[in-house]
Amino acid sequence: MRQNSLTHVPEMKSGSFKRWQTLIRQYSGIWIPTNRALFLKTSLLRRIRALDLSNYEEYYLKLQDKNWASLEWFQLIDALTINETSFFRHKESFDLVQHVCQQKIIQSANANSDCNIQIWSVGCSTGEEPYSLAIALEELALGSLNEKGLRFFYGVTGVDISYPALTAARNAIYSERKIHMIAPEIRERYFNRHDSGHWRIKEKIRNRVLYLQSNLNKLTKAPKRNYDVIYCQNVLIYFRPEDRIEILNELVERLIPGGVLVLGLGEIINWQHPELVRIDEKNCLAFQRQL
Repeated sequence: MRQNSLTHVPEMKSGSFKRWQTLIRQYSGIWIPTNRALFLKTSLLRRIRALDLSNYEEYYLKLQDKNWASLEWFQLIDALTINETSFFRHKESFDLVQHVCQQKIIQSANANSDCNIQIWSVGCSTGEEPYSLAIALEELALGSLNEKGLRFFYGVTGVDISYPALTAARNAIYSERKIHMIAPEIRERYFNRHDSGHWRIKEKIRNRVLYLQSNLNKLTKAPKRNYDVIYCQNVLIYFRPEDRIEILNELVERLIPGGVLVLGLGEIINWQHPELVRIDEKNCLAFQRQL
């Protein structure tokens, strides 16, 4: 196998493919359907070449060694997930988040209390999404709080399974290509020039975002911190339909009453939850937890 190029992908027997399906799902929850067999094989092959191994079977056996595999799994999962994203990727969803948070600011002011908003970016990849959420909150109008001497606090938690993606997110350095669609005034307020081809998120925004490595298929073991907004787009596509339901049910448990769950259009069909009400926005898929 070492002599072949990636243009020639060695065959994988049906039984071997199913074993890889099961192993990857057991570790990460990610499900590789049969119609993506070529994608799985080429992803495995890249790691096999990088490690100077001989074939799929040798790699599979190496992954059974927990000491050897502890770091390798992060490389493999990174190869199996698409980390390509962008700032303000779905404008309508960010507009909805801004509206929901603005309403909470008004409610807090009317109640003469400080306002604290916490957002969870699920599958945050290389950081564009959580930083976009932080910028969206920075743009909120705080006049109703300021008039009463009240304070506004917020934080964004970005969670992803990929250590390489999280490292890039924490560095917060992005190419010109990544930010060329951002309005110039937003860029000037929230980015600093890093070098001739890159920009970096300003420290005041970076300090508002916490990054954690975690696995969505182990949510039942995670602490149930309450969030005002859970933003989960382009993540559920990696899981089996029945696993998506389990993940969503766990996410609901981490929403405050009145909190909002924002999903990607088409990622889940005809899903309902007894504690949620669908938000009437035709260009968004979002639900609000009942009070």
